[in-house]
Amino acid sequence: MEPESKKQIPSANQPKRDSSSRKRDRKRKKRGVKPKSTPELSKKPKNTLLPSQKKVPYHSSLPPLPIKRIEEPLLVCPLCDKVIENIASALTHPDGGFCHFDCVLEKLTKDEHLTEKQKISYIGKGTFAVVEETDGTGFSFTKRIIWETPESFDTMKKYVEANKK
Repeated sequence: MEPESKKQIPSANQPKRDSSSRKRDRKRKKRGVKPKSTPELSKKPKNTLLPSQKKVPYHSSLPPLPIKRIEEPLLVCPLCDKVIENIASALTHPDGGFCHFDCVLEKLTKDEHLTEKQKISYIGKGTFAVVEETDGTGFSFTKRIIWETPESFDTMKKYVEANKK
């Protein structure tokens, strides 16, 4: 056991401090005291040798780039004999020219003999497929129909790029 003289006994003079007030005291000591400003110090002479520091908006000296716009060619769909308004959504026809996506879908639906569970779906890159539902949980491809070849797709892309102005 320690002798009673070494034990620290809180004296009546020292109030008990909690940890939050100690932190606050520490922060006060670090901050320091702000000096009171005097009117003489605030009236500093302006340095007239340096140029003015005004912010000026940035304006490029380069001319703006021209925006290329696609001039839509007014081609007629061979399947429905209507004008194609958006050439980017059209497909190439095997006999030449372009046709509406919806017209191709209707033509393939009429040509194929479909059952109640079968549908025609676009699967990408100019290819359609006959899709059959299996037990309501999935589907399978029963037939692939290639409508647009990669070569015809490339010619269509080049045609659209040539029409940009």
